[in-house]
Formats: sequence, structure tokens, C-alpha cells
Amino acid sequence: MHALRTFIRAIKLSICLATALTAIAARAAEAPVRWKFKEGETLNYVLERGVEGKLNLTGSEIAFKMGMAFDIAWKAKSVAPDGTAALELTIERMQINMASPLGGNVAYDSTKPEAAAGVMWAQMEPMVTGMLNQTFRLKVTPLGKVSDIELPQKLSDVFLKQQQSPNRQAGFGVGGSAFSEKGIKELIEKSVLPLPEAAPAKDVSWVQHFDNQIRGAGNQMTDTTYTFDGTESLDGKQLAKIAAKTEMTFEPAENPMADVEITSQNGTGTFLFDTQAGHLIKATGVQTFFLEMTGARDLTQDMKETMSMRVGKSPAAEAK
Repeated sequence: MHALRTFIRAIKLSICLATALTAIAARAAEAPVRWKFKEGETLNYVLERGVEGKLNLTGSEIAFKMGMAFDIAWKAKSVAPDGTAALELTIERMQINMASPLGGNVAYDSTKPEAAAGVMWAQMEPMVTGMLNQTFRLKVTPLGKVSDIELPQKLSDVFLKQQQSPNRQAGFGVGGSAFSEKGIKELIEKSVLPLPEAAPAKDVSWVQHFDNQIRGAGNQMTDTTYTFDGTESLDGKQLAKIAAKTEMTFEPAENPMADVEITSQNGTGTFLFDTQAGHLIKATGVQTFFLEMTGARDLTQDMKETMSMRVGKSPAAEAK
């Protein structure tokens, strides 16, 4: 009889425990998703970006391809009572691979002693050395709102020198240049997933907006709409899954020097967020578009951009 009573109590305890765990899980699912930072902690991320496409300028076609990988350490220097963190981002490693008939090829890994060479590298080297092992400062709220981005002084000096150069040329391209002050700040902002006020639900959506003024043409706008897409298991942990859809539009300037039209496009992304730890685990995205520009010279761009970001570090370089 004693054994029977013990068995019954064990069953009741199991039922109560299961009920409590279910209630906790339900409350967690209903809780808003937030970035959470702890003073002094460091998160390591690998950010990769690839661009490949074809540029047709007055009948001459130019194919190009570029891949970049950044190993970045995010250190929380301080956290305000409202959860806003003062972060220091340090690029600890850079890898670049480029192929273009105009500028030649570039193969660079900051962990290797071999130096890159070529015309393209000569133009890129000051920018790379201005970023590598340098500290970027910014603030991030629990909703992923980025503000107060400060570039390293060494990089700011590079941009100042470029602006003062009499041979400075304005580039053209949708989305901005990766190696421009605006492009770098935009890349930093995009690496911090924005989050909504509301708790996860299928009908919850929110938008992130960027503007890029293209001199003589107009304003290129990018709107990314995010929605909750359930959960996904990764390494035995259930993560919040967020889907993204990106749309680009173009607003021409008054009396533009060139007319621009984005004739086709498709942009999608997926983000996996650890709601308990309060940080991003993994992200992937692909953007394709075809652009036509008519003016003094006709130009078309057929582009594909890829992005990925994950917790961790890049594999060590293979020894030769």
C-alpha cells in the first residue's frame, strides 16, 4: 500500500511539473523578443557578403564577383537601465576575394603573411587597414535600434583624404558601396536585427528603411519587411524564426542626368534568434535585381547579393 501511494504521488508530481513547464513555455512564446546584453560580455560573429553580376555599358559587358568575410567581436562596454548597450565592435579578421576584368583579382586574408597586389588592392588597402583591428562604437536598444555609430579615427582619416582628393569620383550602384562611409555604417546597422514591440505572432510585421542618394539620378530606397515565422531547431535549441522580404524602389531627381528603373527584383532572408539569450544566432539573405539606366550612356546591372551572419569564428586559414 505504501508503494502504491508513493507511485501515485510521483505521478501527480510529474503532472504538476509538466503543467508548470507548459505554462512557462507558453509565457516565453508570448513574451516579446528582445536583444539582451550583459556588461563585459563578448559575442563573436562572422559576417559574410557576396556580390556577383554583369555590367553592360553601351554594349560592352563586364562580369565581376566579390566576396568578403569579417570576423567581428561585439563587446558590451556598458548597459543602461533600459537595456540600451554601448557596444564596441572590433574587426579581428578580414578575407576578400574579388575578380574583375577592370581591376584584376584580389585575394586577401589578414591572417596570412602574403600581401595582396594589383591595381584594385592599391585602392582598397587604405580602407582595409583603416578597418582591421580597429574599434567601431555604437549603441543598440533592446529593439535593435542602432544609433551613435562612431568610426575608428584611422578609417575617418581615410574618408577625409578621399573627399579632399581632386581625382575623387562618384560611384553608381544600388544599395551603396561597401567601401564608403555610408555603406559601412549601413552594413553595421543591418547586422543588428530590428525587433517589434509586439510579442511573436503570425500577423506581426515591421519594416526597416534605408535611403541612398545617387547623385544626378535620384533616391534609391530599400524597405525590408520582417514577420515571425514560427520556430526552428538548431543544435538542440528552439529558436525564433523571422522571415524577411526586401523591396527596392527608385525616386528620380528633378531633371535627372540619367533615368533609372529597377525592372525585376527578389529579396528574401531568414533570421534565427535566441529569445532566452537575447541575441542573433544565424541569418541568411539573397537579393537579386536587374537595373537599367539611360542617359548620356546606357547602362544595365544584373546583380545578385548574398549575406550571412552566424555566431562563431571563421575556420583557420589552411597552411600552404
